[in-house]
Amino acid sequence: MGAGALGTAFGGMLADAGHDVTLIGREKHIKPIREHGLRITGIWGSHVIKNMGAMPELNANCEPDADVVLLTTKSFDTENAMQELQPLIGDNSVVISLQNGIGNEEIIARYVGEARTMGGTVITGFEMPKPGEVEITVSAATTKIGELNNEITPRLRKIVAIFNDAGMPSDAVDNIQMHIWAKALYSAALNPLSAIFRVEYGKLTDPHSFAVIEALIHEAFEVAKAEGVELFWNSAEEYLDYLRREQIPPTEKHHSSMLNDIRRGKKTEIDFLNGVFVDLGKRHNIPTPVNETIVREIKFLESSKNHEISQ
Repeated sequence: MGAGALGTAFGGMLADAGHDVTLIGREKHIKPIREHGLRITGIWGSHVIKNMGAMPELNANCEPDADVVLLTTKSFDTENAMQELQPLIGDNSVVISLQNGIGNEEIIARYVGEARTMGGTVITGFEMPKPGEVEITVSAATTKIGELNNEITPRLRKIVAIFNDAGMPSDAVDNIQMHIWAKALYSAALNPLSAIFRVEYGKLTDPHSFAVIEALIHEAFEVAKAEGVELFWNSAEEYLDYLRREQIPPTEKHHSSMLNDIRRGKKTEIDFLNGVFVDLGKRHNIPTPVNETIVREIKFLESSKNHEISQ
């Protein structure tokens, strides 16, 4: 559900492995897949997939028999997507968020319950050279999938095994919220600055831009501590060292999806990234001026009347 570049790639790889897959996405992208098949290229190999459904919206007469729903919409569309998905959700269905940002799983669980909700993180680059084609460009980590109760269940193991067998490197984890926050730190540090400066991730190691990243990450760690969020790193400095040494190098040539959204005049996910740090800061009376400034800059670039300026 929400078959853009990421969702189409996951769905296509699963269909190529013999699973029954239906893509739901924008007609411009879905139509050539429906008519000619999907072409996948890049680090997951070359594939042409023709044995899957593809439609622009859910059929009103859908049976509630989906085993797994991969939710890959933008975070600001999660609520609407879950409302549309209701006819498809059966007693044994599970909805897995493979989205950016913080808070998607809570929205999903309001509709289907925590027991039928899973979280996931994807730190892999996907691009659509043209409708009906997806290129997997870079990857900084395996996909992580986890239950909200932090148990490694047979269901979780089976889903992750299916992902791996389909050629999508994945791990089952018992601490998915830690991974979601880790992905949010990575995305909040790189996505908006890549969009504001219109550069690839590697350029952001410049001392001037990295100083901005340092400041926003320090704010994020302060609000995470106040919120009682457990992180993989004991300090902002420890994470920043990891970001510079381990996360940026394998994705140094990548441009953020946020930059692509702004170039296309589309809404971004800034409210579910840096915006979360701002909101939590207000809740705990912790100043977050750098994150707040970044949110305002991205919203300026989002504005249609400023779109020409942002090119």
